[in-house]
Amino acid sequence: MNEITAELYEAAHLAMLNAHCPISHFKVGAAVETIDGKIFAGCNVESVTFNNSTHAEMNAIDTAIANGSKTIKTILVLTDTTEPVFPCALCRQKIAEFGENTEVVSMTLDKKIKTASINALYPDPFLLKDIGL
Repeated sequence: MNEITAELYEAAHLAMLNAHCPISHFKVGAAVETIDGKIFAGCNVESVTFNNSTHAEMNAIDTAIANGSKTIKTILVLTDTTEPVFPCALCRQKIAEFGENTEVVSMTLDKKIKTASINALYPDPFLLKDIGL
């Protein structure tokens, strides 16, 4: 594990400890490294209605944006599963919007790891350029 992955793992792990998932009990932590080298983390936050729930990846991206960093270089997704789990389609869409070349790293608590580019996980995303922006 390289230095940036270790930093992202630690940030994601700390966020994961704060996950609010009383329904699914599926804790997820995520951390993004932005193009300017900053790291932001987030966790999943469930709502009883599920419609108001926030995924860890979205939470981390939103935190980066709220702090002025809008281009994601790497995202690490941490789960307490036996095998690494890549983000859902909704999160893949959001990752693609804020980092067309983002490296997606999926890890377990015992540091099993899988990596892929967002382009491999989510080819041909719907982007601002598709609506003329």
